[in-house]
Amino acid sequence: MRRLWWIWVLGLGVACGAASYWFIDFPPDPAAAEATRPAPDDASAVAADYELRYRRCDFQSHWRKDVRCADLLTPGYATDSGEQRFHLPVVILRSSSAERRDDPVIYLPGGPGGSAGLDKHSIEFWQSWQEYSNLHRDLILMDRRGVGQSEPALTCPEYDTYSEQTVAQHIDPQREAREAAELLQACFADLEAAGHFRRDQFGTRQSAADLAALMRLLPYDQFNLIGVSYGTRLALATVALNPEGPPPVRTLVLDALYPPDQGGLISWPGVVTESIERFIRWCQGRQGCAEAVPDLNALLMQALKTLENQPLELSVDSWYRTESIEVVLDDHRMMTAVFSALYNHGDWPMIVEALQGVVSEEPERVTPLVESFINQALEGGLSRLTFMAVNCFDHTLGTEAAYSAELARYPRYAAYMDRWDSYICRWLGSADEPLPPLEPPATPTLILAGELDPVTPAQWSRDVSRRWPEAQLYIAEDVGHSVIWSDTCVEAALGQFLDHPEREWTPECEAGGD
Repeated sequence: MRRLWWIWVLGLGVACGAASYWFIDFPPDPAAAEATRPAPDDASAVAADYELRYRRCDFQSHWRKDVRCADLLTPGYATDSGEQRFHLPVVILRSSSAERRDDPVIYLPGGPGGSAGLDKHSIEFWQSWQEYSNLHRDLILMDRRGVGQSEPALTCPEYDTYSEQTVAQHIDPQREAREAAELLQACFADLEAAGHFRRDQFGTRQSAADLAALMRLLPYDQFNLIGVSYGTRLALATVALNPEGPPPVRTLVLDALYPPDQGGLISWPGVVTESIERFIRWCQGRQGCAEAVPDLNALLMQALKTLENQPLELSVDSWYRTESIEVVLDDHRMMTAVFSALYNHGDWPMIVEALQGVVSEEPERVTPLVESFINQALEGGLSRLTFMAVNCFDHTLGTEAAYSAELARYPRYAAYMDRWDSYICRWLGSADEPLPPLEPPATPTLILAGELDPVTPAQWSRDVSRRWPEAQLYIAEDVGHSVIWSDTCVEAALGQFLDHPEREWTPECEAGGD
């Protein structure tokens, strides 16, 4: 788990079913309602080999009644077991706002491999968020291929079991990487034999085609796309997709921008090193931290050396079951836990505390960091196989020489980087050519970036913004990964941008709004 965590850490980025049909005011054009809304028992629409089938929601929520559920059926593909199609679940949350607009929001989660969260409790959260963000619009959610409640989903129970067992052991990192890779490869092979996985069915291009088809099939004239992390890449790919005319995208909100020319194995040493150096500079400039830890890098290296020689045995609370989780914390797991905590700026003091606890031999100071990391790693909300497939098929693998050169350029933490010969894309396959470069979209665009983002650095957003003079850029100073999910001021002002994308946008609480 410790080694392969680096592969998918980019993804951490998190009604009433019995009466789940609208019979009033849906679609937005009342005159078209009867023509476009089939009977519930045979509710479907077809476009370009895609099909949208409305169905009863498979969850119960007492928050509100205005929820509609459907499945997007993708074009069929041939397998040894016959033709297969993906069933992608879709949930539409009707806005109850008296100021409701007719152009809905589609939220695109990160990953790739992150679920939109389509269970009862998540739907209740989304309805609350819909109000707090002042969207004044319907909110549309969909699980992508292989993710969440999609069918077929890409799962690997054998690897999940192995991960849970491994965290309680101290084993050689190369052995662990080899065993984990063998399990994952076997899962891909089993899914392929069952017709649930085919290499040409995964990647951003395929997901963009799915999203464009969904927009064509839903009874709205225009859409607003809000993407976070990988969701930004998908949003831009969808806007650029033009097989049957441009998708009707009215505005774009791109939070934690993930450009197509970034990411992949070769970029990882630089991303990790620069993120940790940013964390060190934060401590140096923070009152209290600088005095307590005059040399944070030295403390980090000392803690890692300590754990390399003598791993720490901890018992941490589980967030999902009654029994505790036994963890053997060595230097590799500690390094991964540190990077994971960098996603949330609020967790940074916890990192310092844990490093001091390792050196001072006070395990109680280490436990909060490890508890958070282990529970998130084992929670299973991210489809690891989908993450791997999409990232591999989006990026060219490059060469071993190029990767070695990058490690030489960023040598400080090279011992904790994935080895070339263990990288999953070596046997899964990779893109023949990179994704096309970003072109300035004609769509009004708001780019959000956290200055302290460890995995989609703010510099990526700055670089893109310089090439897109019409786009608005907002940098949140004390935010890590995802501004929307870290800054309540920005969150509450999303509707402001959607309503008036032509105006200069500033979060209301910063502008001193009412």
